[in-house]
Amino acid sequence: MQWCKLSFTGEDRLPALVELLHRAQAAADAGASGMTPSPEPEGATGAEPPAGDTTAPAAGRRRLRLALAVLGTAAVLTAAALAVPALTGPDDSPDGSGTPPPQTPARGTGSALITVHNVERDCQHQRTENCALSLARDPYRVYRRSNVVGHVWHGDVLHAVCRVANGVTVTDEVGGHSSMWFRIDHEGKQMWVPGIRIRPEQLENTALPSCPE
Repeated sequence: MQWCKLSFTGEDRLPALVELLHRAQAAADAGASGMTPSPEPEGATGAEPPAGDTTAPAAGRRRLRLALAVLGTAAVLTAAALAVPALTGPDDSPDGSGTPPPQTPARGTGSALITVHNVERDCQHQRTENCALSLARDPYRVYRRSNVVGHVWHGDVLHAVCRVANGVTVTDEVGGHSSMWFRIDHEGKQMWVPGIRIRPEQLENTALPSCPE
């Protein structure tokens, strides 16, 4: 009856299987020891049993078959116990492979560091109000006070995510001009810096994509 009580996983019934194996072994040993072996014919050696005595080999075979059956059952139940969590565990991937899909950056955004550049030499070592350079809300609107949302100074490093080439043209103090603008994340907000206000060699930053319209 104990065989009928085995659970599906088998983990909690392995001790019962071992106990059954011990009982079967003890019963087989008791049965074999209770039989009186036939007298050994004269001249026979201990290497071979008498021709008519099959009790010991038969008992040994029965014990072997029983032991193999019990161990085989235990192996099957243990394998089932290991398989059930694998079949019923969580699956985080859409294709059932268990591997989460790779994360891809948002379209039209990247990541690059750009450095603010002020062409006025006197302002390259001062952080005064007169030396501040303006950041804009919209690169397509006139670059004036109503469009200013922040300020930076020469040497500041900004985190740019994309760029546009057709913004409002901005002219600096020595006559240089550019319609390139860079969208930046600054102080937790989205702002724009004119390309003419960053280091010249960074204007053609190939690591940055065009900003989505």
